[in-house]
Amino acid sequence: MTTDGTEKPAVPVRNPGVSRRSPGGRQPGAGRKPTHGAAIMRRTLRALTTRRLDGRSALAVAVRHFKDDVRRDLGGDLTRTQETVLELTAQSWVILSSLDDWIARQPSLVTRKRTVLPVVLQRMQIAEGLARNLERLGLERRTKRLDLAAELAALHRQPTVLEKAAVATEAQPPLPGPGE
Repeated sequence: MTTDGTEKPAVPVRNPGVSRRSPGGRQPGAGRKPTHGAAIMRRTLRALTTRRLDGRSALAVAVRHFKDDVRRDLGGDLTRTQETVLELTAQSWVILSSLDDWIARQPSLVTRKRTVLPVVLQRMQIAEGLARNLERLGLERRTKRLDLAAELAALHRQPTVLEKAAVATEAQPPLPGPGE
């Protein structure tokens, strides 16, 4: 009931002549469908980052090895900024590797109109971005700085293999002989 005494229906009445969508604009699902997954994969990886990959998958293992190799080449301990650039580099490396695989499986890279597939140009742009990120990190190998005093102290704290064997044999009771 309303204030003037008339009853109001519980469900609002739809006007059949008025669309619920706004006029103009892009409709969901409109347009050409992608012929390859480069844009979708790039968008997904940008949102997920490589840190959210399942650590057991082959892709996650490959990314982890790639990052470890780059860290080792850069001398180990990276700054936060370098870690960020390394993450972007790993994402570009994954996309580039996937595109290389897809391109290698194509029967031809030239269309009927005698133009190169657009994905080849996108691959080249991603490769240039990867090269720029690697240049930002540094192309030369750096040795890890060692603190000789700390290394010697750690070496003295760790028992040698012979010491471990001696401790293990002392802890075991003697084996009984044949007449015992």
